[in-house]
Amino acid sequence: MPSTAETLLAIEEIKKLKARYFRFMDLHDWDGLAEVFAQDCVFDPHGALEEEPDKTGLEPIRGREAAVDHIRSGISPIKSAHFGHMPEIEILSDTEATGIWSLLDILRPPGGEPFVLFRGYGHYHETYSKADGTWRIASLRITRMLVEMT
Repeated sequence: MPSTAETLLAIEEIKKLKARYFRFMDLHDWDGLAEVFAQDCVFDPHGALEEEPDKTGLEPIRGREAAVDHIRSGISPIKSAHFGHMPEIEILSDTEATGIWSLLDILRPPGGEPFVLFRGYGHYHETYSKADGTWRIASLRITRMLVEMT
């Protein structure tokens, strides 16, 4: 297991990783966004827009390029602001960690379709892997507690 100092450093590195995820997504920096994901990541956004858990049986998206393509296709035309709060990060080993982040996101599509303003509250459930000295998101699942749409 990592020392206390190594654990605290890893937590700070993961906080910076998540900050880049939000910034790159909101700025539509797709190359930057790709760098926050592990090559073989598992991305499950199926609970991203609803309060109820996904009942469609859809499979998670697998792989960095597919994850970024999915995000790009959904958010490219939208102005967004994503915020992560109160991280609960647990370092499992020198190369593995888990995290849960409270989230708030605000979305405003052009032309007000299919909604004028979306505000969502919930959690990111993530795992992280470290390779070549860099932490990346290995898996990401979004759950919602509250959705407000106008």
